[in-house]
Amino acid sequence: METVRPGRTIELVEATVLIAGRSVVRARAWLLADGDTSAVAGGAADRLAAPQTLASWPMAAEWPGGYIASLDVRPLAPPLPGRTTAWVSTGLDLVAGEAAGPLASFVTLIDTANGIAVRQSPEEWMFPNVDLTLHLHRAPRGRWTGLDTAVVFGPTGQGVTSTVLHDADGPVGHAQQMLTVRPQP
Repeated sequence: METVRPGRTIELVEATVLIAGRSVVRARAWLLADGDTSAVAGGAADRLAAPQTLASWPMAAEWPGGYIASLDVRPLAPPLPGRTTAWVSTGLDLVAGEAAGPLASFVTLIDTANGIAVRQSPEEWMFPNVDLTLHLHRAPRGRWTGLDTAVVFGPTGQGVTSTVLHDADGPVGHAQQMLTVRPQP
């Protein structure tokens, strides 16, 4: 990890994963100093219904694979094309045998947003995200990640997945994913 911009109240750090000498993942994080702004806090979305009150959704019917099978997904309403609000959790460790902190556990599940609100069948269309940008206005808590997600496909092969992020205490921030959209071969 490298500090790109050092500072006491604002700092930018970057980590790069290399495979065979080639950069395959790059993560940047702005670290902002905490301060008491509770007197002016507000403007966030409403809280979601508690995940314990909702039934599980067998996502493996839409998406095969071990990762999806490891998830407990609980939608607030039946998923619609391009629009779903759901809680996601997993009983698996981020790294086998290692306990992850609340932030790492929460962030691990955010990439699932693009898969819960599919606009078209993944058997007919590909729409992988090429990036993931998170903006959090407070630290997440608990084992559930709430995803209030909308997906838009544009007319020229690009799309965007936009998500309001929640934990059991309410909204936590936002996520954006740029998509490349194309038919399956």
